[in-house]
Amino acid sequence: MAQLVARLDGIEEVASSSLAGSTKIMKKIAILEPGAWGLTLGILLSKKNQVRFRYENPAISLKIAKFRENDRLPGIKIPRDIFIFSELREAIKRADLIIIASPSFNFRKTLLALKSFENLPPLLGIAKGIEKETLKVPSQIVEELLGNTSYAHLSGPGFARQIVRGKPAKEVIASRNKKFLKQLKELFKIKPLRVSTTTDLIGVQLAGALKNALAIGISLVEADRQGLEVKKIKKGLVQLGLKEMIKIGKAMGAKRKTFLGPAGSGDLILTSTNPLSRNFQFGQALLSDAKKLRKNYNPPTTLPLKRAPIIERKVTIEGFDNVFAFHELGKIHKLDLPMINEIYKVIYKKTAPEKAVENLKNLAF
Repeated sequence: MAQLVARLDGIEEVASSSLAGSTKIMKKIAILEPGAWGLTLGILLSKKNQVRFRYENPAISLKIAKFRENDRLPGIKIPRDIFIFSELREAIKRADLIIIASPSFNFRKTLLALKSFENLPPLLGIAKGIEKETLKVPSQIVEELLGNTSYAHLSGPGFARQIVRGKPAKEVIASRNKKFLKQLKELFKIKPLRVSTTTDLIGVQLAGALKNALAIGISLVEADRQGLEVKKIKKGLVQLGLKEMIKIGKAMGAKRKTFLGPAGSGDLILTSTNPLSRNFQFGQALLSDAKKLRKNYNPPTTLPLKRAPIIERKVTIEGFDNVFAFHELGKIHKLDLPMINEIYKVIYKKTAPEKAVENLKNLAF
C-alpha cells in the first residue's frame, strides 16, 4: 500500500523559469453557483482579493446576501465584502477569473450562459465529475462551447467544512496554459491550501471524477460490517480502484503519475474512508435503502440517459452519474473495469446490494 500514499512528487510541478514574460495579477474573482467548496474557496480568496458570488435563482441570491450563510456550509458566515448577485453580467463584470462551481451535471448550463459574453476571462472549474450524456470532462465541454478559452481545473483531497476552518489541504491545479498556471499558483498562495500545478488537465479531471465513483463501492462494503477483514478488504479495493483509475487514464491520454498524487490516490483514500464524504454516505445508504430509492426503470439502449432508478438525491453526489459515465467509457475503450462494473450494476441494474458486497469483496483479493 506504500504506493497509495498521496505525494506531491506524483505531480508535475511547472517551473517558474519555463514561463517567459510578465504575469498579470488576478484580483477580481467571480464564483458561479458556489456550493460548499465554492464558498470555501471564495471565503479564502476574499482575504486578499475582490470576490463575487453569483446564484442564478434570485430568491436564493437575496436570502444568502441577507443572512450571509448558505445551508451547504452551515455555521460559516460569508464575509460582508463578498458581493452576491443573481445577474450574471454584474457578477462577471471586469473579472480577472471566473470560477465555475456548478456540479458537473450543471456545468454545461453555466457555460451556455457565459457563451453570450465576449472577451471572457480565463475559467477555473472545481467539479469532480464527468458529463453523463456526452462522457466529456469539463475541459472538453469548454472547448466545445467556448473554443480556445483558457481553462484550468482544481482538484484534490479535503472537505470544505474542515478547510474553511483552517485544516491544511493539498490541492492540484491543471491547465495546458503554463502562463495561466503561474497566475493561479500565485493566486492560491493562501492558507490552509498547498497547491501544486500540472499540465495533465485530463488526468486531474478524471482522477476527481473516478474517486467519487469508486468511493461508493468501497463504502458499500464497509456498510456490511461483517467479518474481521473489512479493513483489509477496503485496502484491496483502494488498490484495485487505483489500477482502474490508471487504466482509464491511459486510454484517455492522462499521465500515470497524476493518479499517484493528491488528485488521485490521495483523494480516493480520503473519500472512500471518511464519513464526511457524500459519496461515502451514499454508498453506505445503498445497503439498507436501495429498494426505497429505486423506481421502475427501463434503461435506454443509447445515450443520453435521462433517468436512473435511485432518484432521491437531496445533495450533490457526483459519483452517482460518474459510475454510469465510466461504465460507458469502459465499453467504448474495451477496458476490464470489474470494480466500476459492480458499482454500476447495483445502482443502474438493480443488483441486490448484498450481492454487490460479496462480489466486491471477492475482487479485493
